Amino acid sequence: MKCPKCRARMYAEKYYDFVRSFDAWKCCSCGELLDPTIVANRARNNQHFLG
Repeated sequence: MKCPKCRARMYAEKYYDFVRSFDAWKCCSCGELLDPTIVANRARNNQHFLG
């Protein structure tokens, strides 16, 4: 997978919360973090027309 910000390589990583754990993608270069919630929120926000 390639990072949407810098196009560098991303790797899968497991994160732990107080209640649950989840998988996300992290960029080797810039540190961008993507999980299903972040992707859904960005897709929803990009559908709004601001002009």
